[in-house]
Amino acid sequence: MALTVNAAEYKSKIGLDSLYIAEVTVDTAAAYTADTPEYFAPAAEASQEPSTSFAIQYADDQPYDVMTAEGETKINMKVTGIPLAMLAKITGRVFNAASGQMWDNGGTAPYIALSFRAKKSDGSYRYYQYLKGKFDMPKEELTTLGDAPDPKPMELTYTAIKPVHTWNLGSVTESVKRIVGDTSTTNFSATSWFSQVQVPSVAAPSALSLSSSTPTDGATGIVVSANQTLTFNNALNSLATLNIFLIKASDGVTVAMATGYPSIDTARKVVTLDPNASLTGATPYIIVYSVTDIYGQSLNGAINFTTA
Repeated sequence: MALTVNAAEYKSKIGLDSLYIAEVTVDTAAAYTADTPEYFAPAAEASQEPSTSFAIQYADDQPYDVMTAEGETKINMKVTGIPLAMLAKITGRVFNAASGQMWDNGGTAPYIALSFRAKKSDGSYRYYQYLKGKFDMPKEELTTLGDAPDPKPMELTYTAIKPVHTWNLGSVTESVKRIVGDTSTTNFSATSWFSQVQVPSVAAPSALSLSSSTPTDGATGIVVSANQTLTFNNALNSLATLNIFLIKASDGVTVAMATGYPSIDTARKVVTLDPNASLTGATPYIIVYSVTDIYGQSLNGAINFTTA
């Protein structure tokens, strides 16, 4: 099957930000749950290195088969600093809020879900979500102040493993160690990436529909200087796939927009039409739309209204 690839997906990564963590509270065959993600620390560096192995089977005096396996993934990070309360949380130590002290009792680190994103050279982002892992105590290097400042970041390692829980992945049911998304990839949306821990989902999306419009179909007495908005239930694909026009019904002329085309909000659900001039009074107009959502579903329709 031929791959669908966008050119921006080949861009190099040039940045790193938005380190978020969430404690994994349940991981069983029956369920996986995690707390709401919270900001972790300013990120300086992160390297991801999966542990892999392979074996070559020989037969008939030649290599016959290659078998591979993947284990844990180590994410080595450098951050500017970690608040003591946060450090205690991720390593299982005790933080005493009354004294503002962390007591390093050698506690047991909890399982943590980790997410972050990397900026690419064209301004788009690649997003990463690890579902389960543990942090070690960070390495701290200190040095005396010399003629020039020499900042020393904190270095720590997060070891990611697969959860016990398994998910329906479409063709198989298996556990998943990490989820990766790219804003340059068709149908991907990062709207909720840091508001909840991402888990696999292949549930059928809701059928694409028009949730509301301003004006509504058949409305009269619409102010000639007002914008028009269409709100859809699913996130739409890129602006390039939107075909939404405001047409003067009497002569079929398309009304020009102030920016040349309709605009869309960050959630990609609300489309706004901003005509470059006031509409003609007491005149019927038609909004014609043909849109596609991030799941590939299409919807066509029209809204008729008359100005005041």
